[in-house]
Amino acid sequence: MQAHRLSVALAALIGTLASTTACAATQSLALLAQAPGDLVPAHLQPAAKRTAPDLDRTPVALSWALDAEQALDARPQPFVRESREYWLDASEAELQRGVALTLSAPGAVVRISPHRGNRGAGLAASDLRIGVAGRRVDAAQAFRSVAGEDELRAAGLDVPQGSLALRLSDAVGAGVLTLSAPTARGAYLVHVFEPASGVVLRLGAERDGISSGQAMRVHASIDGAPSLARIGGIVSAPDGHAQDIDFVRQADGRYVATFTPDPAHAGGPGLWEAHAFATAGGKQAVPRDAKTAFAVSAPVARFGGRATRIDAAGGAIAVRVDVEAMQASRYMVSGVLYGTGADGSLRPAALAQSAAWLGQGGGTIELRYDASNIDAALHAPWEVRDLRLVNQADLGLLERRERAFAMP
Repeated sequence: MQAHRLSVALAALIGTLASTTACAATQSLALLAQAPGDLVPAHLQPAAKRTAPDLDRTPVALSWALDAEQALDARPQPFVRESREYWLDASEAELQRGVALTLSAPGAVVRISPHRGNRGAGLAASDLRIGVAGRRVDAAQAFRSVAGEDELRAAGLDVPQGSLALRLSDAVGAGVLTLSAPTARGAYLVHVFEPASGVVLRLGAERDGISSGQAMRVHASIDGAPSLARIGGIVSAPDGHAQDIDFVRQADGRYVATFTPDPAHAGGPGLWEAHAFATAGGKQAVPRDAKTAFAVSAPVARFGGRATRIDAAGGAIAVRVDVEAMQASRYMVSGVLYGTGADGSLRPAALAQSAAWLGQGGGTIELRYDASNIDAALHAPWEVRDLRLVNQADLGLLERRERAFAMP
């Protein structure tokens, strides 16, 4: 009897110790303060375009080691487009009569492509006429090289049927030339690229992506000219919707357009494009066009603000992240674990990604950093950075945090 009581007491003690160990192995975490470059939806709203793809609901999780000596940037730098080119539409009558092309440097490349629906109306170099200062320039003198549709596609360019590209010779020079094609039929797109030009239009979005309902800022500037004589633009959604945008000159000489993309066209695969049409000021009114791209996600889910750290067996670290979801879907969470090095600085340790199906209302998704992927020289304090939430139904980036969770 006494032995039985001792066994029961011992079992209770072991249970208590196990419970205490389990409690010590978990830690409640709160999201760190939002950084200026973070993408955080202010509120959730249903997607205007509801997609119901047949998504796999099997949870997936993986992690891999990172080089502790390799610095990472958790704040993406938006792309800035540099343009030495412009486009113009030319009708049959305009091209037969002659269109004016303004050039700021010798060696321009001019490409002429029939518009869609105008297939079979391709032109040959012998069909073209070049005029400079009221005189015609012989084709042998005007063109340094000529490439047709086959040569352009062989070079990796996805050009329309019937496209023709011409590299102008230095004899043509800079200034205004007239390009005409008496045999033109239908409408054409004329593209002018000046690789040697110092007149450069720069166009960039302030962020690489926003949440539906948030404002976007696109900035433009010009090099090689004192200012822009004119600038306008449009922004277009992947589904073809377009809206005009207006640029306002700033005190520093840049031009900024601030606009809110129409929420009815947010979400879905593909990027939005901002397209600026400008003319440089100064002696020559040199046209320049530029495009840049950004994402607009439908905020159907976001981080719940908290997570739970679990020290798993074998030295693995798991972080269960709370996710709020207005819409059932398959969501992916990724994050970079940083550890403390010998010098006391935080260094990259491992990257983890996990995907799971969450119903309406949300749940948790666990990031698991396997011990085999964590450099033994790194230790606590730990921190999770570059935390991202993606809706795998449309690949929309819903939330991104430069710094997410600190773990002593």
